[in-house]
Amino acid sequence: MKVKTMAINLFARQLIDGVAFEQAKNIVAELDGKDISNEDKRKIAVETLKAFGYALAGFLLNLAIELAVAWLRSKAEN
Repeated sequence: MKVKTMAINLFARQLIDGVAFEQAKNIVAELDGKDISNEDKRKIAVETLKAFGYALAGFLLNLAIELAVAWLRSKAEN
């Protein structure tokens, strides 16, 4: 795993519940190949995380999703 990928992972785990971040990564990876707008993907990801019962503040849900996207992109660079 590259340093960038590890740094994103460690940072996210410090700010956001590790399980919630893992779920966010799974959701983002699943939505990545879908032919829908990024805004729709974000809405689906937020609603899915909420449906799993993650009671994070809105900005933390958005941060989890953004960090999951950054993590996914950094993995693609490897």
